[in-house]
Amino acid sequence: MRALSLVLLLTLSLPSVACECLWQGSFADIIERVDYISHGRIVQIKGNSMDIEVLDEFKGTSYREQVRIWLKTGDLCRAEIAEFEVGEEWILALGKIDAVPEGGFDPMTPNISYGRKGDYSLPGCGGYFLPVSNDWVSGPIIDATKWDFEPKLTPVLSRIIKGFVTGDIDRETLKEATQVDPALRELMINTRLHIKR
Repeated sequence: MRALSLVLLLTLSLPSVACECLWQGSFADIIERVDYISHGRIVQIKGNSMDIEVLDEFKGTSYREQVRIWLKTGDLCRAEIAEFEVGEEWILALGKIDAVPEGGFDPMTPNISYGRKGDYSLPGCGGYFLPVSNDWVSGPIIDATKWDFEPKLTPVLSRIIKGFVTGDIDRETLKEATQVDPALRELMINTRLHIKR
C-alpha cells in the first residue's frame, strides 16, 4: 500500500509532457487556419527544427529561399521531427511565430526550443503535412478519418493542391481527384483548368 501511494504521488507530481489536442481535420479543412503553405524540400534537420528549400508557395510569401520550421518539443502540439528526413519533399501548412513565450528559448540548447520570431511552426494534430513524391501528393488531403495520416486516397498532383488552396479548384473537384484513376483525373483537371482560363 505504501509503495502504491509513493508511485501515485510521484506520477501526480511529474510534469505532463504529452500533447493533448483534438484532430483539426484533413488538409482541406485546415488551410484557413494557417499563415503559410509551401511545397518544400528538407535540406537540414537540427534538434526540433528543420530548414526547407522553398520550391513553391501556395499561401503567403516568405521572401526567402529557405525557411526554418520548428516542431514538437515538450508539450507543444506540433509534428514529431522523427517523421521527416533530409531530402524529402512535403507540402506544409505552417503557423508564423510572431513572439517567443517566456522560457521558449534556452541559449544552452539553441537547436531545441519553441522557435524564433519570424520562423514557422508545424502543427501535428491534423493534415498539416502532406508527403510529395515525384510531384504526387498523398496523405490526409480531404475527408480523412481522425488521426489517419495515410488514408487510402489516390495521390494527386501538387498543382491540384495548389489550385485548391488558391481557390481555382473547389472542394468537390479535389475530392473527385483523390478517388479516380490517375490518368483520368489528370485529364479532368487539365480540362477544368483550361476552361477556367
